[in-house]
Amino acid sequence: MSYDHHGPANIIIASRRLGVHSDECLNEAVDIQLTLGPTTAHMRFSQPLDWPANPNYVTVLLLDGSLTGGVIVEHQRPTDGPGWLTFTVDE
Repeated sequence: MSYDHHGPANIIIASRRLGVHSDECLNEAVDIQLTLGPTTAHMRFSQPLDWPANPNYVTVLLLDGSLTGGVIVEHQRPTDGPGWLTFTVDE
């Protein structure tokens, strides 16, 4: 089943490694386009996001309280404009 969302969301991008404290960056009220499939999701964002060093996990909190996230598979994150990322969908 697919799900699409267009609009604001809070995005947490994290660097999670075993044995090391998680480093997270909160990006509030970001305008996104999210296409959520059964195992992967693709998210486009309209503005540059704050990223920790070596990011590997994303959490997306929609303003209706829905939550999704997973391991970042690939991304394009320009420092001066929109970008995108693809991530696995945690069950």
